[in-house]
Amino acid sequence: MNGFRKACILHVVGCGILGVFAACGDDTTIGPDAGLPKSDATVGDGSLASDGGSSSGHLIMTYSAQHGEIVDYDTLLKQVAGRATTPGFAVVQRSMNDTFLLETGQDLVARLDPSNGFSIASSWNVALSDAFDGGESYADPVQVVESAANKAYVIRYNRGHVAIIDPSQTADAGAAIGSVDLSSLLQPNDLDGHIDMAGAAYDASRHRLYVALGNIDIYNVDPKGYFLLCANTVSTLVAIDTTTDTLVNLGGTGPGGGIALNGYGPQSGYLGGVVLDAVGDRLLVFSAGCNAPTTDGGQGPLQGRLVEAVDLKTNTTKTLLDANTQDYPGQLVYMDGAHAIIQFGYGAFGSTYAWDPTQTTLGTPLAATPDVFDLDYANARILGPQSTFASDGGAGPTNVIAVSLADGGVTQFGQNPFLQSGGFIGNALYAP
Repeated sequence: MNGFRKACILHVVGCGILGVFAACGDDTTIGPDAGLPKSDATVGDGSLASDGGSSSGHLIMTYSAQHGEIVDYDTLLKQVAGRATTPGFAVVQRSMNDTFLLETGQDLVARLDPSNGFSIASSWNVALSDAFDGGESYADPVQVVESAANKAYVIRYNRGHVAIIDPSQTADAGAAIGSVDLSSLLQPNDLDGHIDMAGAAYDASRHRLYVALGNIDIYNVDPKGYFLLCANTVSTLVAIDTTTDTLVNLGGTGPGGGIALNGYGPQSGYLGGVVLDAVGDRLLVFSAGCNAPTTDGGQGPLQGRLVEAVDLKTNTTKTLLDANTQDYPGQLVYMDGAHAIIQFGYGAFGSTYAWDPTQTTLGTPLAATPDVFDLDYANARILGPQSTFASDGGAGPTNVIAVSLADGGVTQFGQNPFLQSGGFIGNALYAP
């Protein structure tokens, strides 16, 4: 599942996402060939529908069990406003002024229409033709980054090309308008065959798309398959000139002049793996790390789990936070030079911190936290679903909560927004 791919050791890169929506309240499914719900959908017909004109905030949450589930929760009315299903795990993300839904198993990306209940306005098939022998059957789109209203780059973890789409188009599983080939950056000891592009950020001042490449070998794990072992590779940051869609030589030691990172295995982009700090003229990269192999191929010490800053003027790196003693990374939400929110661990077993990026240590974690969350900047709080457990260890209710960053106070909006159980929560996106 997302966050625990390949025996829970790598990135949040998916188990299959959108592709098929089911109508609310019935068994009707609409696949890619039949077309996805369009922006003229209304409440109850399969869209993530709400009134579209309310001043309330909407929290879009994803879940996966027997199938994927996407819920639009109205935080003012404290109720589910719309629901849709997918064949696998779905993630939602925002880029510039657009909201996107990404589906891994079908290699589809959809642009949602918040003005009409988050129904699907357009969708694109981003499979391309760069599959290779021995590789995964799906391209695994993990992030969409817009550089303009009519141009967006789709980061595909399992392939070597960045797909390009036109988000201004009205399309139904439409074709990409181009791609950028990064496959030549594959390192000799990266034996899984792909460069593991994990996340990206757009720097408008330089007209560059910066892409973090994990360059990990996903098959290089301990004998039990629980831990990623460090390969003789290095994670890198590369840049694409968005005016020409060509690779920029940054003068680094990595292939193509890429910048060698201190961290190893950057986190997925929609969870904050790569964040642009325009004021500081730098990029922050959040990496999961790897375990040094022992002589018997087992699990050695963890290394490379950290947050680092890449100075975009000098193309040099600086470690901001060494997190090698922390659990597996969750989310990083960067607010400004002195305020960020960072999570380690998953679900009820995770910890979330209000972190000052000028400090090299973390403070006290929030007393309560959603499993996954998004930031309500205006009200200085995070919102999302929170799983609970009964005294006997069984699953308890799933709460929909907000947590104040000022004092840790919790506001509960409701419970059990998902129809399914026995699965896992994916991610959350707040739309004020």
